[in-house]
Amino acid sequence: MSRTLVDRPGSESGFTILELILTLLIVVEILIGAGIAFDVHNKMARIQTQITDMQQSLRIAQYDMTRMVRMAGRGGLAPEILPTAVFNAADTPPVLGGLAIEVRNNVGGAVNADPDRNIARGDANSPLAVEGTDILIVRGCFSTPLYNLNEATFDWDPDGDGSAGPTTLVLTDPGPTSLPQPILPLKEEADSLPGGNLDGWMVLASPESRQVYGLGDITGAVFTGPDDALTQVSISLNLPSTTPLNPINTAVAPPARMFPPRMTAALACLLEEYRYYVREEYEVPGDDTSEMRPRLARARFEPGTELPYRNDPENLRLDLADGIFDLQIALGFDSDHPSPSPTTTPGAFDDDIDTIGIDDQIFEAPFGDAARDSDDWLFNSPDDEPGDLHWVVHQFPGNTRPVQLRAVRITTVARTARPDPSYRSPDLDGRGAATELIEDNDYTQDPALRFRTGNDLMYRHRTLVTVVEPRNF
Repeated sequence: MSRTLVDRPGSESGFTILELILTLLIVVEILIGAGIAFDVHNKMARIQTQITDMQQSLRIAQYDMTRMVRMAGRGGLAPEILPTAVFNAADTPPVLGGLAIEVRNNVGGAVNADPDRNIARGDANSPLAVEGTDILIVRGCFSTPLYNLNEATFDWDPDGDGSAGPTTLVLTDPGPTSLPQPILPLKEEADSLPGGNLDGWMVLASPESRQVYGLGDITGAVFTGPDDALTQVSISLNLPSTTPLNPINTAVAPPARMFPPRMTAALACLLEEYRYYVREEYEVPGDDTSEMRPRLARARFEPGTELPYRNDPENLRLDLADGIFDLQIALGFDSDHPSPSPTTTPGAFDDDIDTIGIDDQIFEAPFGDAARDSDDWLFNSPDDEPGDLHWVVHQFPGNTRPVQLRAVRITTVARTARPDPSYRSPDLDGRGAATELIEDNDYTQDPALRFRTGNDLMYRHRTLVTVVEPRNF
């Protein structure tokens, strides 16, 4: 019997070992390439997310501070600032560095005479600011209306003894000009306090002059009408002989801060005080050997004191933005730069009636220029001397008036949440590692050097600067 051979279809034939090995190698290479591409893109996505978060933190921080600085002094608080003031623990209450705006420069840093970094001075239990950063303090009427009042209803001396004392302030809706002025915000403030009674300080502004104002300590309030139809509030005020936020009365010896004698009042509002600072925090809370995780925070105080608002310590640590590791404030003054001499022109805005020339500019010398230490910006150079009369009163003949604050420059520096081992941060100021200055904070020196050494160079960073002209100055 013969055997017939039948050819099998090609689809039933198998692969050789060599073909299988080559195919496997190709698949492995594709998978490895895909894994590498995925890892690269995942890493880039994480970095971009961190950068986006960092930029958002900067925007939030700048927006909140800019808004408050622009409104500083609202309600009549004078734009007085005394850069020579230094805290003395023996003072009761503490000497203030300013009224509407105050700056505590480079707290605890080598150039600062005051080593106390606590946001509430003299209170060791209050939060700490990061060493070398600034603390920005603003005061004014920020969240409640400005109220018009009938001047005839306010009496600074109701008992007739010749000195300011307890009195009553009457606010109505509508006001004396027949325009609406809601009383409800004051009622809501009272309802949120223990006992439901209004507390704090009222700023009273005189119709006579922008420089004439006084503060009254609220001791109680009586509201007339239901909450949805309040028509009046009678506020009991104590006008103390002295308070750190009242104007200075030079008619007494020695000059003292007090409610102005025989003052009339046309406007009134509820005074507030906020302090912005970079709070010192660590990845392991309380362990300063772990990674630092600073953040920008806002504290609210009882105005003119070192007491937290409503006596609640939680009001000292309202977080605004993560990753902010430096806050620097520079103050632009209407100073005498260039210094007066027979051959130069004084540089103050109010030297003449025009707005042309060097006298009508806030001048800033370039980095490295010796004039930067005496230009119109305070705290923009480590060699600035805030105790100089240059920042307090004009020094040339014909103008001995106080130097006016014209602008506030806010600089915040942020970094990403996590380091990148493959990244090395460039210098902060773009002028080479020999300088490394953010305003007057020198990152080549302690304490700021900690952010520019070792693993800290693996963090990406961004700097945001805003110049603000306060509206009420």
